[in-house]
Amino acid sequence: MIRVAWRSMTDNRLRFLLPAIAIVFGVAFVTGSLVYGDTVRAAVEGVTKDFDVQVDQRDNNALSAETLEKLRGVAGVGGLRPVAEGPAFLVGKDGALVGTPGSKGGVNFDPQRHKLISGSAPSGPSDVALDKWAAQRTGYQVGDQLRVVVAGVARDARLAGVFDFQSTELAQGGTLVAFADAAAQEYFGGGYTTALLTVAPGTSPSELAVAVEKAYSDLFRVSTADELTRLEASYNDKLTMILLIFAGVALFSSVFLVANTFTMLAAARSREHALLRAVGAGRRYVLRLVLTEATLLGVVATVVGYLLGVGGAAVLKSQFAVFDGAPVPLRLFAPTTLLAAFGVGLGVTLLAAWLPARRAASVPPIAALRTGLPPSAKSLRLRNITGFVVTALGTAMVVFGRTEETMIYLGAPTMLIGLIILTPLLASGLTALLRGPLTRVAGLTGTLAVENTRRNPRRTGATASALMIGLSVCAAVTVPIASISAKAEESAKTWNTADVRLEALPFADIAPSVADEIAQVPGVTHVTALRQASLPLDKGFLQVTAVNAGAISTLVPLQIRSGSLEQLGSGIAVSSEIAAQRGWTLGTVLGKEKPLPLVAIFDAPAEFGADALVDTANVPSDELWNREVLVKVSGSAEQVRDAIRAKLDNPVLVVQTRDEYVQAQASEYDLYLNLLYAMLSVSVLIGAMSVVNTMTMSTMERIREIGLLRAIGLGRSQVGSVLRIESVIIAVIGALAGVVSGCVIGAMTVSGQAGTSPVLPWDRLALFMLITVVIGVAAAFVPARRAARIPILTAIKTDTE
Repeated sequence: MIRVAWRSMTDNRLRFLLPAIAIVFGVAFVTGSLVYGDTVRAAVEGVTKDFDVQVDQRDNNALSAETLEKLRGVAGVGGLRPVAEGPAFLVGKDGALVGTPGSKGGVNFDPQRHKLISGSAPSGPSDVALDKWAAQRTGYQVGDQLRVVVAGVARDARLAGVFDFQSTELAQGGTLVAFADAAAQEYFGGGYTTALLTVAPGTSPSELAVAVEKAYSDLFRVSTADELTRLEASYNDKLTMILLIFAGVALFSSVFLVANTFTMLAAARSREHALLRAVGAGRRYVLRLVLTEATLLGVVATVVGYLLGVGGAAVLKSQFAVFDGAPVPLRLFAPTTLLAAFGVGLGVTLLAAWLPARRAASVPPIAALRTGLPPSAKSLRLRNITGFVVTALGTAMVVFGRTEETMIYLGAPTMLIGLIILTPLLASGLTALLRGPLTRVAGLTGTLAVENTRRNPRRTGATASALMIGLSVCAAVTVPIASISAKAEESAKTWNTADVRLEALPFADIAPSVADEIAQVPGVTHVTALRQASLPLDKGFLQVTAVNAGAISTLVPLQIRSGSLEQLGSGIAVSSEIAAQRGWTLGTVLGKEKPLPLVAIFDAPAEFGADALVDTANVPSDELWNREVLVKVSGSAEQVRDAIRAKLDNPVLVVQTRDEYVQAQASEYDLYLNLLYAMLSVSVLIGAMSVVNTMTMSTMERIREIGLLRAIGLGRSQVGSVLRIESVIIAVIGALAGVVSGCVIGAMTVSGQAGTSPVLPWDRLALFMLITVVIGVAAAFVPARRAARIPILTAIKTDTE
């Protein structure tokens, strides 16, 4: 049987090519995701931590000498290393930051942890040491001058030494800058930030963690080294899960392509199966024969897909800069990856081929010798009823998802499944609507194209479904991102009136002196930093925003409900919501350490994010965190922006004009959307291949029909036009169903978000439809050319190719 199945596949290799490619893509997606994820996890878990338990204070304040002594006294502590650490950014020779975002660290140099390779330990505030991988990437040598951004300030430093160290951040392409102990404490909060404990003999890390928590659970956050490693590995698992989700979408699209192929092959080879039945083969034999073909197809496609997935994992490994330090080999043949790849490849292929195989086996020999058997009306009627029920249920769940977000994740797939069941009905309905316009526009060729698509609604529906899935997900992610982008753009225009705005890159800080430095730049008329702080009250705390009292009303459109901001320099202003909640009125004195009278009650744009305002001078500087800086200028905003950049000379600070800021907010999510499109393009490509496959195989089935059309006067160009229009109709059916359903899902997702209204990005939706038409034209190019070249006499005397 295997030999017969293999011979059948080789004889029909062109027909099996496109479904095989679809399975290859799906398996490659799965394999690449799992190989990459396994490699990341192996790299993270391969980092040996030089401690057993990590202790941090819950309030994120520095660990005092008294606190460290308390920890040393806990039973089971064998050793304690105090660590001062925080974000530090290394600037390369080209002026750009080195390392991956979020993995740039600074730490106090500890000769027991940081093994010197060359040079010496940093001995003063102007000395630093670098990890060996950062030194290799930048080309810095011991004794070189370099720049480091720490505590929001760009500082010149001398490279005193290079050291070897292992950490997850370095394994992920980060950098580590080590400072002298006193300098590190000054930069990172005025003391040590973390205590690393090692266990005494006879004590396990978990026992020590329990002992610390039991004694000081109200003071410390306690984690074992193993817990931290698992947590770090779980962060990297998120990317793997995202990739697997898109792999699932691609594989789901592949099911329709494979099923359509086996369905059309079963119809084309009905006489072959009938002859097998006539010479004694039973139904089970035909069933096993078709499934054996599917198995062989799945195995071949899985092997190729696995190899392609390994190549994709290698690209991911290099593009995402993971393991930028010590080289880590790809985990090529992990048992779970192998099982998943072959399980997915074979499972999808066999699942898709199961129903076509049953149909091929169930046709009796005499009936199979006839040209074809149309599907019964009863089966279509039952299918339509089922489709309406499932679609209605999914739509109801999506609508209900406006208030319960988790329902959307259940409702969206349910609605798509219902539409897939309904695609034969949708195909019949849409083609009926298109018949009149196409007849008027394209004449006889348009009529023939419409009737050809209506001839087999099951096939048309299955082909359109493969394309519908990818476009539906594209539309479903486009609408929310377009809506959020529009909201962000509108908010950026209205929540402040600054001509120039400054903020720090993620994980970076803005130095307290930045606002004062900006005030000295020519052309600056008003400037305020927005700084977050906690104001102690008699009972609890109040989150306040420290501002320049003389500039805030010029830079932020505040609506004063009562009082005035003129006395803000010696008082406090609160939002009307907070005032109503707390029962505060003008004159109420707030603050425990420095009492301030309530001088104004205001309303502000939600994006401002301030419940209370105080002047910066009324809050201790060590309790402030700089959020951003707003600047009002006279003259050219571009010139002032350039002057601010030159004065600060700090690569972690982003200085933008108002127009640049608004544009950046509007395009903030474009990168994510483009990445989503890149991953969804595989599903759309599989949908396009489904159209190509259907047109190619249906052309082979209709050689005699094409010959008769040519014989009665249809020209070669007209035959090609019929096939092209037919292909475009199928593609447009899939696109319309996909775009409409995707827009509904996306709109319902956005409707559940407070303050955000759905926005339909008509330009992108039109682009989807244009791409669909291009797919339809391209899909019919080869079949139309091949059909037009068939000699008339050869076609008339032939039933099949």
